[in-house]
Amino acid sequence: MTVGPELYGFPPPETVPDLRWLGPDYVSVLVHDLTRGLLRQDPRTSVMGVRCEGEPSLAPSVDPAGVIRAHDACFPLQVYVQDGAGRPWRLRGRWTYSGRELGTRAASITHFWQLLSAEGI
Repeated sequence: MTVGPELYGFPPPETVPDLRWLGPDYVSVLVHDLTRGLLRQDPRTSVMGVRCEGEPSLAPSVDPAGVIRAHDACFPLQVYVQDGAGRPWRLRGRWTYSGRELGTRAASITHFWQLLSAEGI
């Protein structure tokens, strides 16, 4: 059995119902997507921990009928990694999901990482 990274500070899914569009366990989705992105840069990277530094910023948009069809969710994160050469790093940044056309057949969810700082630790 493999053990994933240590996770801290994420609000429990039941306390942020506006994130249901990411699935029943938004934290697992976020960590999976973030890890995949880091592994594309360095296939030997290990994610050791992810800390959510505050409440996610949620920005829903409604259509004329009052239904949420677009939603952005931005998470302030610290990500602790070990790079392929074995060096530990603390990355600080924002992880954002953008959902568009939610609740329709054309629904799409994209994500991106905005790195604010990287410190060797």
